[in-house]
Amino acid sequence: MIPLALVGMSYREAPSAVRAALVALDSGAAGPARQLLEAGEITGVVRIESCARVEWLMASPRPAWAAELLSAALVGAVENPEHVRPRVRHGAAAVGGLLRVAAGLDSVAQGEHAIGNQILRAFERAHEGGTVCRNLHVAWRGVGEMLNRARRILPQGRVGGVQALVMQLMPDVPRDAPIAVFGLGEIGRAMLRALADAGFTAVESFNRASMRAFEGAVQRAQVVIIASGAPRAWLTLPQGNGRRAFDLGSPLQLVEAPGWELTTLDELLETHGAVLPEDRYAALDAECGTSVERICQTLLAPPPSDTLAAMTAMRTEFMQNKLPGLLEGLPPQRARKLTSEVNAVLHQFISAARREP
Repeated sequence: MIPLALVGMSYREAPSAVRAALVALDSGAAGPARQLLEAGEITGVVRIESCARVEWLMASPRPAWAAELLSAALVGAVENPEHVRPRVRHGAAAVGGLLRVAAGLDSVAQGEHAIGNQILRAFERAHEGGTVCRNLHVAWRGVGEMLNRARRILPQGRVGGVQALVMQLMPDVPRDAPIAVFGLGEIGRAMLRALADAGFTAVESFNRASMRAFEGAVQRAQVVIIASGAPRAWLTLPQGNGRRAFDLGSPLQLVEAPGWELTTLDELLETHGAVLPEDRYAALDAECGTSVERICQTLLAPPPSDTLAAMTAMRTEFMQNKLPGLLEGLPPQRARKLTSEVNAVLHQFISAARREP
């Protein structure tokens, strides 16, 4: 049995406000994923977030059951549960779903590179938080290897991301039109790069620290793009008189925008996007299938428990009985530092062995 499950919602299953609420729910100490970890139902979890989706990749000896538990907890937390249907996959289907998302095959702009990078960063955050077990390490390494091969198939990728969707709706905006971008996070920076690449020359960027300057810029801006990431709507625009505004927040950031021609994130994601040529799509799809087989074979291989136990015993014996004698005569501070460094190196060796198939 492949011990992985994938539970998620994209823009197709739930609007941005619902997805953002579920992320906020799961970010707390009593979030459903944390509860499953503490109950021993799962051995690790990675939460993947983007402007278009949220996914939970979980490792569990009972992946189907764990996926249903998380799905039920998520549905039970929203106000109108009848309208929320998380996608639940487990086993090889979970691995396949993860890889197709990473390769950009499930994106509005097919083949975008941004989502793959976001997934790798999600694994890094989970690793720092201590929620990546051996099985998730296998998936992590498999995603990285697949992305390396996928980017040989599609070296440039799509411009990708929500910024590309904004640009599709601005073909008639003069390149010297004043544009104000609020928010300097990942989406805000990507938006600035897209505007520069398209030749816009009067773009200004702001955040909360430059709020007063932003208020002045809004008065003259022809287009305002909101890319902040507050947990709830908080920003109000002055009278727009038919000017354009884009709210890229999840949840939406604008409380009110009177007189503006406003386009929200959900409306952007409902556009047709960009489709890959058939041959490129087929090549990426085949690469995903091959990578699924590799990851599943590794997950099914028994972990080297006997070898790990022996290595752990050897480390204990060396640290407790041999190293102290080797450090005799050294100043206490130096001895403590060497002991700490040697222990850290040995721990890294054992951790690396644990991640090996």
